Amino acid sequence: MTVWSDCNAKQTFGIAKCNFDQDAKPHRLNLDVGDAVIILKETTHWYYGYKQKAKETRGIFPKSYVHLCEYSIVNGEYCIQRTDIVEEITKVLLEWGGIAKEYFLTTNPSFQKIRRKMNNLNNNRAALISGNLPLDEMRKVKLQATALIDTGNRLLGLDMVVRDESGDILDTNAICTTELYENHVNAMQRIDKANRLSGERETPRIQNKYSHNILLHVNAFVCKFREDSDLLFTLFDGESHKPISENYVVKWSRSGIDRDIDQFNNNRVLFTDLSRSDLNISKLYLVCYAIRIGAMEIKDTTDSKRISMNMGIGNSSNIKQSQLSINSNASTSSNGSDYMLRRPFGVACKDLTPYLSKPDDFRGNLDLPFIMCEKDTLDGTLRKMIANKDLGKLDSKMAVTVEVLRGDIKQIKEDFPRLVHTNVPVARKMGFPEVILPGDVRNDLYLTICSGEFARIAKTSEKNVEVTVCVANEQGQLVPGVLSIGAGHPPIDEYKSVVYYHDDKPKWQETFKIHVPIEEFKLCHLRFMLKHRSSNEQKDRNEKPFGLAYVRLMQANGTTIPQGQHVLAVYKIDHKKHDKSMANSYMELPATTAELLGTKPSISGLTLLPKDQLTIGVNLCSTKLTQSVSLLGLLHWSAHKETLEQSLNALSTVPGEEVVKFLQDILDALFNILVENDQPEKYDQLVFMSIIHLIETVSDLKYQHFLTVLDVYIKDSFSATLAYTKLIDVLQRNISEAITPSEKSVDGIELQETLPVRRLYKTTRYLHYVMKFIIRSRILYSAMNCNTDYVEFATRLQELLKMFIDMIGCPSNLLKSEGALLKNLHIIATDLMQVFDQVHLSTSIVEILEKFPSRRLTQSKMGCIKDFVETKLFSMPKCRAILLPVFCKHIKDHLESKEEIAECINIMNNILKLLYRPDVGPTHNDVRDIMIILLRPVMKMAHALDRDRDVVGQFFAIMLGIMQRMDAQHYKYFVNDLHQHGELKDFVIEILLVFEELVSPHQKAVFPRDWMDMIMHQNTVILGALQQLSLVINDYFLCPVFDKQIWSNFFQCSIAFLVQSPLQLNDFNDNKRQIVFARYRDIRKDTAKEIRKMWFQLGKHKPKFVPQLVEPILEMSMIPEMELRRETIPIFFDMMQCEYYSSRLEMESYGDTKHNSSHYKGNFCEFKTAMIEKLDILIGMGKGDAEYKELFEQIMLEYCAKHNTLNMEGTSFVAMVTKLMDKLLEYRCIIQDESKENRMACTFSLLQFYSQVDLKEMYIRYVYKLCALHMEFENFTEAAFTLKLHTDLLRWSDEELSPQLRSHRHGHCRTHRELKEALYFEIMEYFDKGKQWECAIDMCKVLSRQYEEEIYDYIKLAELLKRMALFFEKILKELRHTSEYFRVCFYGLGFPRLLQNKVYIFRGKEYERHSDFCSRILVQHPQAELMQTLEAPGEDITASDGQYIQVNKVEPIMDAAFAKFNEKIISNEIVKYFTSNNVQKFQFSRPFRDSTGGGDDVRNLWLERTELITQFPLPGILRWFPVVDAHTFKISPLERAVEIMKKTNTDIRQLVILHQSDESLHINPLSMKLNGVVDPAVMGGFAKYEEAFLTDEYLEQHAEDKELVEELKELIASQIPLLSIAIRLHRQKAPESLKALQDHLERCFADMQQHVESRYGRKSCDLKIERDSVIMRRTNSFLPAIFDSSNNRLSETSMGSSDSGLSKSTFLPRPPTSSLKSTFASLRPNLGHSPSTKSNKLKDKTPAKRRSMKKDRDTLSLPVASCQWYTPPLMTITSTPEKENTTSISSLASTSNTSLSGPKTPDPRVLTEELTPKRPLRSEKEKERRLSRPASIATPTASIKNFTDNRSLSESSNRNSVETTDSTSEEDIRPPPLPAKTRDSTDFSSLSWNPNTYSMLNVLGSNTTNSSSSISTTTTMTMTSITNNTYEYLEATNYSLMTGFQDASKPRPPTPPPKPSRHSKHIPTEQVAAP
Repeated sequence: MTVWSDCNAKQTFGIAKCNFDQDAKPHRLNLDVGDAVIILKETTHWYYGYKQKAKETRGIFPKSYVHLCEYSIVNGEYCIQRTDIVEEITKVLLEWGGIAKEYFLTTNPSFQKIRRKMNNLNNNRAALISGNLPLDEMRKVKLQATALIDTGNRLLGLDMVVRDESGDILDTNAICTTELYENHVNAMQRIDKANRLSGERETPRIQNKYSHNILLHVNAFVCKFREDSDLLFTLFDGESHKPISENYVVKWSRSGIDRDIDQFNNNRVLFTDLSRSDLNISKLYLVCYAIRIGAMEIKDTTDSKRISMNMGIGNSSNIKQSQLSINSNASTSSNGSDYMLRRPFGVACKDLTPYLSKPDDFRGNLDLPFIMCEKDTLDGTLRKMIANKDLGKLDSKMAVTVEVLRGDIKQIKEDFPRLVHTNVPVARKMGFPEVILPGDVRNDLYLTICSGEFARIAKTSEKNVEVTVCVANEQGQLVPGVLSIGAGHPPIDEYKSVVYYHDDKPKWQETFKIHVPIEEFKLCHLRFMLKHRSSNEQKDRNEKPFGLAYVRLMQANGTTIPQGQHVLAVYKIDHKKHDKSMANSYMELPATTAELLGTKPSISGLTLLPKDQLTIGVNLCSTKLTQSVSLLGLLHWSAHKETLEQSLNALSTVPGEEVVKFLQDILDALFNILVENDQPEKYDQLVFMSIIHLIETVSDLKYQHFLTVLDVYIKDSFSATLAYTKLIDVLQRNISEAITPSEKSVDGIELQETLPVRRLYKTTRYLHYVMKFIIRSRILYSAMNCNTDYVEFATRLQELLKMFIDMIGCPSNLLKSEGALLKNLHIIATDLMQVFDQVHLSTSIVEILEKFPSRRLTQSKMGCIKDFVETKLFSMPKCRAILLPVFCKHIKDHLESKEEIAECINIMNNILKLLYRPDVGPTHNDVRDIMIILLRPVMKMAHALDRDRDVVGQFFAIMLGIMQRMDAQHYKYFVNDLHQHGELKDFVIEILLVFEELVSPHQKAVFPRDWMDMIMHQNTVILGALQQLSLVINDYFLCPVFDKQIWSNFFQCSIAFLVQSPLQLNDFNDNKRQIVFARYRDIRKDTAKEIRKMWFQLGKHKPKFVPQLVEPILEMSMIPEMELRRETIPIFFDMMQCEYYSSRLEMESYGDTKHNSSHYKGNFCEFKTAMIEKLDILIGMGKGDAEYKELFEQIMLEYCAKHNTLNMEGTSFVAMVTKLMDKLLEYRCIIQDESKENRMACTFSLLQFYSQVDLKEMYIRYVYKLCALHMEFENFTEAAFTLKLHTDLLRWSDEELSPQLRSHRHGHCRTHRELKEALYFEIMEYFDKGKQWECAIDMCKVLSRQYEEEIYDYIKLAELLKRMALFFEKILKELRHTSEYFRVCFYGLGFPRLLQNKVYIFRGKEYERHSDFCSRILVQHPQAELMQTLEAPGEDITASDGQYIQVNKVEPIMDAAFAKFNEKIISNEIVKYFTSNNVQKFQFSRPFRDSTGGGDDVRNLWLERTELITQFPLPGILRWFPVVDAHTFKISPLERAVEIMKKTNTDIRQLVILHQSDESLHINPLSMKLNGVVDPAVMGGFAKYEEAFLTDEYLEQHAEDKELVEELKELIASQIPLLSIAIRLHRQKAPESLKALQDHLERCFADMQQHVESRYGRKSCDLKIERDSVIMRRTNSFLPAIFDSSNNRLSETSMGSSDSGLSKSTFLPRPPTSSLKSTFASLRPNLGHSPSTKSNKLKDKTPAKRRSMKKDRDTLSLPVASCQWYTPPLMTITSTPEKENTTSISSLASTSNTSLSGPKTPDPRVLTEELTPKRPLRSEKEKERRLSRPASIATPTASIKNFTDNRSLSESSNRNSVETTDSTSEEDIRPPPLPAKTRDSTDFSSLSWNPNTYSMLNVLGSNTTNSSSSISTTTTMTMTSITNNTYEYLEATNYSLMTGFQDASKPRPPTPPPKPSRHSKHIPTEQVAAP
């Protein structure tokens, strides 16, 4: 049986690490990887529990599938216990994830950056969670993560996190305000630095700037090796040509690897102690000396080859042999390996200067070129390489890696543990570093064997000299293990030099180190043995040293061997005579050639070689040994008292290195001299100044680390108990001598700085150390003597301090000494605390500071105060009470004088930080002192400074820091103090103003917006201050004297504080909201309660604030916090009461209303107006929501219901305000919408509201908003109607405009008349742009009445009438589109509320078809679905959340007021406007068949007609209006027939009127209409109606339709006379080509007339044809030259070719022409450039380039007098353009009717081409579409059919084809430009030829200005009617012209002037025969 037991607490929570799925088995709990599980029970291998995300399901699961975790419970949920940084990373990744998604969707360029940071953060989190990192790596990863978080937050604009140096988040509540500000500044700098170093993996630590190191890694050496070698690497100064560092030795084997297998691939060294000057050497080289270990000459071996380091490891025998180089064993072995010489092999070097300056450019290996020495020395070879001499081809090189590391050795090992591990050798600099550390103990002597000179004795050849160096003691015995050839090599006993072959003057320049223990150094010397090495191994074994030299390490005077070169004497060794038992006998001989003094000393076995010498160089680097004689004399002063004064004076000349080495010894000696000398007058001052010099040396930058040694000496080693008396005496004497008046010149100027003054300055510079010695001496003395004479000592100290005060007050120029005293005074005071009373000391310090004049040493004085704040003395409450007021006073003076601002800020910061510490005792009084003295100056300075200055934030932080420490008692004390001085009011006003500007969004922020902690801390402090200030205001400014300004400022400041954005928690994300709420809570509630309390405290003074406070309190109440809203909304009801019960007699007061209720104001209009205005502003700014509206309504209605007086008015007001909020919220929601209709509709809705509540200012504001929206979309007509609303509020008077009625567009207008006039002109301009000239004329009429009858300004009237005339002209001439209207239904709740399930009528754009309109609506509502039927939808659509749109076209119904046009013959352009403008009723019809009827005939075809009425006429201030009424009814088939017949008769009548009015109209529309009526081949005509309705059977079944039947009969009968007139008119105008059609029409009409008249009787018509129409004909006589193909100058237009009439004459309105001349001039290009006509297929699609009109006028002259026309008397006809028709009719060639009177002329051709100057070019696609249509139904004449080139016909007929019925584009309405035509396109074969006529034309041609002008000639001249652009007729007088021009000289009759006649638009193109 399984036993289940409870789990212990540590095993309660776990994470699934593997999937577990066993549904088939019972009681199993399925797990997915990552599931959090809660464990309840356990057994051996199983757990029982549940998943945290599914707590209801429990089961068992294996233990091995779960990883147990430490946990914590947060809000009842189990969470993995993580470190703070892991939790922070988790929250940051969650927060960044949402933002990164938005960045990705919006393609923000920062997305990739934040993505990389998130990936790095995730990796850091994984590393931190893994638990595998050591502590130092954990710290690095943590710092990397925090740097990523901080830089990422900056990138995303999130709040900055304040951290400490370790990356932990600071507890902002545990530090003071100023410290918090400093941490924010530091964090910002840290983030900026991290951004700059974002590419680096870790943040670099602060490194020692004085210590530099070079890490060298030797990677490979490619060379031909035959023997083992030593490679000596060193840093080399190329300028001085000497090494600067120790050597690094690499033992290289002949196999190409290190001989030490332990160093394989690990040959690295650290060159240390390098200074900046070392790295700045102009040529710093890395040099490698290669020294071969082997025989004198290289022996070739069979296995020699080029190998490198990485080519394998040699065998063990090779390794063993390679170790037989220089070793520590002085004895030689007997196996033959003793014949090993150190021979020069070669040199490699590389200039490191470029690498050190730009290390990033030299990553990877550096190659050192290597050359062999051959016969040169190593030093000589190096010189050649450095000199860059031609070295030839270099086959060998070394590969090394170099890296510069900064910092001391300890720091480097911490920062780069992988690079610099414990066994990496260190090669030190051969000299002291830039900074000598106290613990750095060195005793190194660097010896250089420079050169030698050796004379030949018996040998005929030069020697092969080898120098062996060893260290021997005074007995001559070798001291083992004290020599070193370099780092990486163990110590050796002897050093053997390189052997140069046959060289008597070798130059070795070999350096090695000698390290002898300090205790043995004095007794040791160096011994040099010189030996000749033979190239013969056998002979070499018998060679013995031939010479000896030596030198002592210590000189007789106790100093070490001096620096520099020494030339040693060489003594010949006579081995036979030399006594080996006397090993040190040579020490009796002189060591150097300088000691010989010309003698030749010798002893047994040793004789001087006078010509031989050995030169060495010595470089001592020792912290224990000195080379200074003066220093030794001082240290041993007791033995040499006679030279004591000399030694003391010489101390100043001792180098600093020597001084710091023996610092403690020198100090001991000096204090011994001071205490023990017998001549104090002589030596005390010398010793004192020596001590000062010593302190000065140690204080130097190079030795500043030895200050620690000095402090340790004073504390532990100093023992002169009696020194303090002597030091005080000397100090007092120095001060006294310095302040004694000195000798001055006649001008009163000191001659020079005296010695006492200079001495005092040096003393005061290091006075703090002198005082340390005094105090330590006194402490030691007191310890020995039980402090018996303390009073005497205290007195002496008091006198010394008094002397300091006297020194400051001294008139002498001791400024430098005083400054030095101020600099060290805080240190002195801190030390004096040990032996002197602290209170008295504080008083003395105050006296010293007060003694300084105000403008003297200002900077030093403030520095002294700053230092004192940080002392222990200042942290003591009693001393602080004395010092702090004085410090604050000085700070205040400097702030007021604006001096040392930065220092004052630092001092105040430090004071506030100190007072925040818990270990400084009580601080209440200190805060009081700071508050009294500094608060106002700091506040004024913060307020006065420019926000751009950096110190502004610091001042505000200090101000807030002071207030943070103030409690209620402080405020009470402060207020009493200000009240006594009469400054309380000023302070309250100042602080409220400062607070308001601090939180105002209109001012530049003091603290950056991402400083969340700083801003929230600021708000917490301000809230506490406001709570205290509210008490002060209540106590001092409410009664008895009420101060409105202060109360107003308080409310303004408090509300501005409350509504500031940093407090709006609802705008924050969840993470930030939780942080803010946890740290600072929601302080808005407390602020709102304070404001509410203060409002109700006002009492009787409330009316003074009612309109003023409406906006701020309204803004406050809109904050989305329920409790806050409930607290503030009742204030509005109180405001209503205040105004209602206020006095109407006394402003802003209740007056005597308490006693006399008749004085009540009785309304709250001001509150109401302010409420409405401010609601509009605030909601427009994004404040408020639907919840606020509901809460406002609920609370206000509750209060109104409880109030008897305000019940009705208040309820009405609340309803109105609620409605306004509803509209404003809707407007705010939609105003950003892309749909312009929605935006305009919302604006219009608010416009209506403000019109209803009569708020003119708001009304006008929205008028201009709506106008601006219209102008944005070029709705000029609507913009004009909108502006007209403003004019309706104005009067035609000179009354001054009120502010509410002013217009920002016309700010110069001051009176009603001025503004109304300006608006009228603006409106007229908009109407003109919108082509609503009728509306513009109405505006002109109003203005003209004012000019004519009111102000009598005839100048303006004249200009206005001209403008008005232009509008009238534009009505008839300019083309304008008839508006199309569409019914749009918005179904569904997905639309905005103003559109939901509503119907609108829209006015379409110009030429906008139904499909285009639907597309535009769907673009504005992309989620909507277009309904395909007009059926009314059900609730499934209207109540759904979707969007459905129904669109159909509607027809406007002309207003009944314009029925006056029905019976009048007027221009269609005039009537057309009123059919589609100013309409409010619309209709559309839907055909359907009655189910009760049968068949498909007309008796069963019904119409469902819907009439719609809009809210306002269209066009109006919107392009659409809602439908307010819809009426649907049915039209019976009979009624429909009546309507159709009425429309047909009206159309026929209108066509007849049009053709009677304008003879130039094309006949095509009339032909089509007549053909469709008299011969209805498709629809059947009225015969269908006769069969359906005009039968007895129908009347029996529908007796109620009798009247309609009779009306139908009447209409049919009335149609016959109309048709008769129309056919007659058609017969008159029809050309010959339509004769067959005319005959067919007449036959059909005859039958119809007989049928109708027989059944319905004969009717008459009011229309009559009074006479025939005018036809203009062309002569039949032409010039022969015209037909000549070589002269192609005249176009067919001027010639009157018949095909020209096929191009343009249509029924459509025509664009105007500017004048007759310009019309003809526009055709000038066609006259001169006719295209060739090679074939019918070649069509010129590119129109000829237009020329300027001016040029055309100059080149084309058609004077009226030269025109020859013939016509009968002209009948006056009114021309009325027909209603616009989009159908294009083919123009038919017109010929005269044979019935016309007069002789028949052969083949007349009618000129019907319209002379149009230009038209818009048709697109190629439209051309192809039109060219592909069938030809016109009109039959061309025979002459046209016989044309040799019918191109002209095809082009024109395509344009005018009757088939073109579907186009509504503008290019269909506008006539196209005339095509370029050729003369050859016309057949002139039928034209007769008359030579006389030719001669006549020649005569005429001489009278014309241009021979290429178009001329038409006839034998008889007629009067013609020519239409220009002003619809006027030009008449020419008839005159006869004789054939042949027999009387050509006879003058012609004069041409009469043009006679104007309206409504004639085109040139009559018909020609009639002469009577």
